[in-house]
Amino acid sequence: EETIETTTLDQWNRIFAINVTGTFLTSKHALPLLRESEGHASIINFGSYDGFIADPELAAYCATKGAVHALTKAMACDHSPEGIRVNAVCPGYVDTPMLQSFFQENGDIDSLQQAVRDVHPLRTYGTPTDIANLVNWLASDEARYASGQLWVLDGGLSAQVQQMRL
Repeated sequence: EETIETTTLDQWNRIFAINVTGTFLTSKHALPLLRESEGHASIINFGSYDGFIADPELAAYCATKGAVHALTKAMACDHSPEGIRVNAVCPGYVDTPMLQSFFQENGDIDSLQQAVRDVHPLRTYGTPTDIANLVNWLASDEARYASGQLWVLDGGLSAQVQQMRL
């Protein structure tokens, strides 16, 4: 977790290589194969809640997810006419090893887990299965009309104005 001022160039380059360059290269090399496929082809990128609403000390991460969002829309403009749909799934808090590591590194695990639940209108955070269900739908022909969209899956977190707690 770093601000722009404390982020090293190596850290910046590494996170961009993983999140942005990785998305670019995967799509670049998948496109020729997708053109040959029968039916509706689909590219599903991974953005984030943090590509819309920044969290403190995550400047580089937030910048990469914003870049993935813009790349997704640009790719949809370029490749939807070929029958290749391009969307991004943008999760909020999801129960992953990364989230559990955050809880373990930052104090009372039970209190932190409850605090994260409490900021969500649904009073829970997501599971990998929640994300997989959306990905499965986006990859299916049922989503044949969906392209160029950033699908936020965050338990309602981004739908609300955060209240200042005094």
